[in-house]
Amino acid sequence: MSSCRTSRLSSSASNERDSVYIEIEKLVPVEIPADSAAIRALLECDKNGKVVLKWLDMANTKNVQLQFLLDSLGNLLTNFKMPPDTVYLPSKETSLSTNKKKVETITVEVERKLTKWQRFCIRFTTVILSVAGISLILFVRSKFRR
Repeated sequence: MSSCRTSRLSSSASNERDSVYIEIEKLVPVEIPADSAAIRALLECDKNGKVVLKWLDMANTKNVQLQFLLDSLGNLLTNFKMPPDTVYLPSKETSLSTNKKKVETITVEVERKLTKWQRFCIRFTTVILSVAGISLILFVRSKFRR
């Protein structure tokens, strides 16, 4: 009788974090600094009255393409070619996303089934106790009758 008990319910709750790393590829605009170019030239007239280029000094950065033309009348025509001011470069961005999950565990205790041996012991003990009780009653009754 002391070994029998009712089933109990117990519950436990725990919080778990689920982390996800997200890697995003995107284009990032990068501005190119301003470039410049400079020309210094010495122009002279020759005997025929035509303009002649005596010496030329050009200074320009790597992003500038400088073109110029000197015609026979002495006109100097220049042309600067520059690439766009903004360049888009690929970039990877990693972000961490966490989600909280609430996990609830419910434990239910259930009595297990008895084995054949345990069932035999319970029945045998019941029979023995019944026989012992009846014999005790008969013994006490026979003693009081005399």
